[in-house]
Amino acid sequence: MTPEQIQNKPFFYKPFYIPPKADLFAQRALRFQELARQDPSSWHDYLTIMANLAQAQQHALDQHPRQPETALPRVPTVPPHTIGSLKTIIRHIAPTLSEATQATLQTLLNTPEAELTALAERILQGDIPEHEKPYQIWLHAALQVAYTAQARQQSDDTVPPQDDRAHCPNCGNEAIASVILSGGDWDGLRYQHCPLCNSQWNALRAKCTYCGDQSAISHQQIDTLEAPPVYQGARAECCGKCHHYRKVFLHSQQHHADPVADDLASLALDILLAEQNEYTRGGHNPFWLD
Repeated sequence: MTPEQIQNKPFFYKPFYIPPKADLFAQRALRFQELARQDPSSWHDYLTIMANLAQAQQHALDQHPRQPETALPRVPTVPPHTIGSLKTIIRHIAPTLSEATQATLQTLLNTPEAELTALAERILQGDIPEHEKPYQIWLHAALQVAYTAQARQQSDDTVPPQDDRAHCPNCGNEAIASVILSGGDWDGLRYQHCPLCNSQWNALRAKCTYCGDQSAISHQQIDTLEAPPVYQGARAECCGKCHHYRKVFLHSQQHHADPVADDLASLALDILLAEQNEYTRGGHNPFWLD
């Protein structure tokens, strides 16, 4: 922002929209590493893979060409340089993976770019046949990089507030979860997080981020001494009216919580809600294993 833009903001102004940071994937990799160290279950191995993937995404984002300052499309499209980012990701992560997974990645490298772009379009549209699902995580990782690179060119001045707080005001994707900030003037503010472009936007607390109702909000959590520390700051915000839930992560309890990483690490909370068979999850993590 220019000095003039800053001066014209109200003194206690808090932005509606926050673009992703330049080191977002590097910080996510650190968080995945921390979560993997804290998880004694077999899920530890997958969190470690996700840490390596986030590091590879950071390499791809660092190499991504600067995008023009234009708004992201509100319909699913494959941005330029997505396939280039995919190849960068594969080069960096392949040596850390099993031979079987390396073979899957080699298949992607051998696939013509036009076919990879068509596959990426199907992933964005959620229309993936069973035989293509092994490629989904890797293509989505590349799409994240491309959309994040574009979102980094936006600001609170170019993305106006909207009434719909469930969907990203930048790319239109549904929020994966939200974080409750802590400390200073930001204490208690809630920001939703986009799992595709990694934008964040403000949403009121004590209000269902799925249907907007305020009359029947409750929170569920896992509170046992045996649970990994991630559950100290993880909540499922449940709505008794629309019967959906979305996760909330409290920075006062887990200061470095990342909505994508912490969502994967708190899988048991989703299992708990699924067993109750009362609430349907709002938001989707692209790195969940089907």
